[in-house]
Formats: sequence, C-alpha cells, structure tokens
Amino acid sequence: MVRQLRILFPGGVYHVTSRGNERKNIFRDEMDRKMLLKMVGEAKKKYGFKVFAFILMSNHYHFLFKCEKTNLPVIMQYINTGYGIYFNRKYKRFGHLFQGRYKSILVEHGPDIMEVVRYIHLNPIRAGMIDKLTEYEWSSHWQYNGEREKGIAEPEHVLIYFSEERKEAVEKYEAYMAEGSRRDKDGDEIGPYGRYIIGSDDFVRKIKLMVKNRKLSVEITNRKDLKKVYTASEIIKATAGYYKITENDLITKKGRWNPGKRILIYLLARDGGMNNSGIAALLNGLHHSGIGPIIAKVDKEIAAGKSAKREVKEISEAYVVLNQKKEEIINY
Repeated sequence: MVRQLRILFPGGVYHVTSRGNERKNIFRDEMDRKMLLKMVGEAKKKYGFKVFAFILMSNHYHFLFKCEKTNLPVIMQYINTGYGIYFNRKYKRFGHLFQGRYKSILVEHGPDIMEVVRYIHLNPIRAGMIDKLTEYEWSSHWQYNGEREKGIAEPEHVLIYFSEERKEAVEKYEAYMAEGSRRDKDGDEIGPYGRYIIGSDDFVRKIKLMVKNRKLSVEITNRKDLKKVYTASEIIKATAGYYKITENDLITKKGRWNPGKRILIYLLARDGGMNNSGIAALLNGLHHSGIGPIIAKVDKEIAAGKSAKREVKEISEAYVVLNQKKEEIINY
C-alpha cells in the first residue's frame, strides 16, 4: 500500500487529521479533550508552530498548523504519542489509539486557508450533530467569533484575509461560515479534501518541483534542502531589469538584439523548473528542440568562468530579492 505523501518545508501550512483506530472514539469525556488541547499547547511552546484552527470530534480531530520549521512529524509524534499514553493509562487499554499515520495536506497561504478553516469548523454540521456552530463546544470557532479571547488558536492569521479591521473581519467570517452551512445542508461538499496539496495551479506546480524526485505517489521524507523554485514572472522581470529592456522585448526579440534571452532560458530551466516545451511556448518563435543546446552552452560558459557566470549570478540574486519581498507580504 502506498504511504501518504509528506512535503515538508519551513513556513508550510498543514491541515492535519488523526482518526481513532477502527474509527473508535478517541475522546470519552470533557477531560480527554482538554488533555489533548493541553498537549498541543505544550507542543507549541516546545516546537514553535502556530495553530490556525482546530476541531475535536468524537473519533477524530482536525488541526490547521503553520510550522516555522520542517518539524511536523516531531510535533505529531509528541501530540499523538503523548495523548495515546494518557488515554491508555486512564482507560486501562492496550494497543494503538490512532488509526495508522496522521494525514496532512499542504495548504497555500491565502483564500484557500479560509476554505480549509470553514471545512474544519463545519465538521459537526456535516456529521448531523448540530445545526449551528455555536452549539458545538470543541472548536476554534469561538475564538474566531470573539466569544473567547484565550485559547491555543491564533485566528488573527486567518481573519486578516477577511479584513484588516477586526470587527469587520469577524462579521465577514461569520457570513462566510453561514454560507458554507447552507451549502452543506444542500448536500454540497465543503472545501477541497482528499488531496495532498491545496492551492493555485502555480502553487501546486511550485511545490511539486520542490520535491526532488517529483513523484507524488510515493512517500516524501523530510528534506533539509529543497530546491527553491521561482515563478517565470519573477525571473523575466529580473532579467529584463538587468539588461535594461522591456519584458516584452526580452521575450519576443531575437539574436544580437536580445543578449539576455539565452540567459533567461537557462534560468527558467534551472530555477523556474520549466521543461523545454514550456520555455519554448513562453518565448514566442522558439522550438523546443533548440532549448537544450542553449542551456548546455550557457552551462559550459559558466563552468569556464565567462561573463555568463556573472550575469546568471547577479540576475538570480535580483529575483531572490523579488521573491523575498513577496513572501514578506504573506509571512504573517
């Protein structure tokens, strides 16, 4: 049986789920739920991650974590192992409490986080346990709507997507949740589920390229150094700026009128993760068969210490800065 994909990198946001073995209850009373939340709080202090949202059901739980480091497996081991020991001792039972390994889905920063939070909070409604979210005690919804100030969740990191003003953000959040409740009662599925990555096409492509073997059907172990992938727009902007030409000219002009085009091709392949066909389609008038030789030639020039080495270095430094500025905006 294929094991679940793990994609781990600093700053990743993960929708994490664990279910009781044989779908049996993992909580039998109020103290059990308090104990799990206590352990998550302890793990936060120990490992330095954020809790964006959570819900504790009867036989499973959902959390939305942001991990500043690639330590999600360590976090989950601390929580599930510790709680399993507590539960077995309390109820004098033996064996695994949780069904297999936890599931984790990587989520892109932005609107998709809002949708995952809605999916998490609406679990009791989907299960037919309640009609209104305020009828369920064990979720971070109470911190989102402002009824509770203290708790392990940090809703401000999600509410900011609704509005920068807290009161307005809460109002929009509650309207968003109400819309989801109506949709769910009509039989529609709330939120994306059953995928390993949730986000835009560009985000999914970028994450796939960060995985060295690029195979999503096999176990991806924790990698300390993942390949950083930059968007074509970042690379094009930096290259055009370096050669002091417009982005349109960089893409369309040929020959001696466009000295930066071969460097652009090289960088799109090396740091943009694009294949020859994709580069040819992006740069009008080129055939994919000509891309490989251009890349190989630039590679040789770099190895020989020619001007291409300096050009590639300075241009790549420029789009690294562009990317960092963009990440600062979403690095809440």
